[in-house]
Amino acid sequence: MDTLLHDAKSTAFMSTLDFKTGYHQIEVNPDDKDKTAFVCPFGMFRYKRMPFGLKNAPATFQRLMDQFRNGLPIVNILVYLDDIVVLSETFEQHIQDLKMVFDRLRKFKLCVNREKCKFACARVKYLGLWITPKGIEVDQDKVAAIQNIPCPRNVKQLQSFLQTCSWYRKFIPNFSDIARPLSNLTKKNIVWKWSEQEQQTFQTLKQCLVTPPVLRQVDPTKTFIIRTDASGYALGAVLLQGDSPADERPIEYASRLLSSAEKNYSTTEREALAVVWALDKFRGYIEGAVIIVASDHQPLKWLMNLSSPTGR
Repeated sequence: MDTLLHDAKSTAFMSTLDFKTGYHQIEVNPDDKDKTAFVCPFGMFRYKRMPFGLKNAPATFQRLMDQFRNGLPIVNILVYLDDIVVLSETFEQHIQDLKMVFDRLRKFKLCVNREKCKFACARVKYLGLWITPKGIEVDQDKVAAIQNIPCPRNVKQLQSFLQTCSWYRKFIPNFSDIARPLSNLTKKNIVWKWSEQEQQTFQTLKQCLVTPPVLRQVDPTKTFIIRTDASGYALGAVLLQGDSPADERPIEYASRLLSSAEKNYSTTEREALAVVWALDKFRGYIEGAVIIVASDHQPLKWLMNLSSPTGR
């Protein structure tokens, strides 16, 4: 999903197509229909069309969509299951691209849901986020729903809140550091205690989602910049791109808490760990590219000169 979102560069005209009951448009092989049998009060039935919930249903549907997309080599089209986005620079090109997509849909006998389709838009909603001329933005409707979540009263409700916020963690700098008081409450053998600190953290996370940064889509022609930092209990990193320090814009934020063993590392070792972890975290973006790693910990340069560094 991250790869598709960054490939979906904002263009002047964008259209999204949504399939109508997508899975049900695929016929089940006659030899496999018995495997979908189920019993209800009215008797035993089996599916003629691929239902939701089968283990291999998403892979089967995505395989079909990959075949669908491969027949459109000159169209800038991105497909994730039943979500399709078509991108064009000019209106005339966009009309031509849509015509080829519709011809392909007719050939594959696939139907889209007209009510959920958006055509020739300057900004579109795709995979739960907004693709805009400025970059990738969060869906404010979903953020508004998070704002209305009441204070958790038990661990299960707290876990649900943290998992919901984690969907947007790449938009929030130092997410793990901010959420640490709440994350500690979800650990085993911890007595539930909702104090002023937890309440403040709860409100801070909500506030971070109200005004999140706009993430820049990856430009393969520009140099990647990774900034890292480490504290006594967390690691943080941000992947940036920009022609100058004033032009630097975030592509993605990342953070995590330290394990009990990692908390015993020296300051220099924790800062080095932050760099190594960030390189692994952003590997999908930076592999094979020119990168700059920036850290505020000068002794890391000394590590580069060690003739026989320790295993760690």
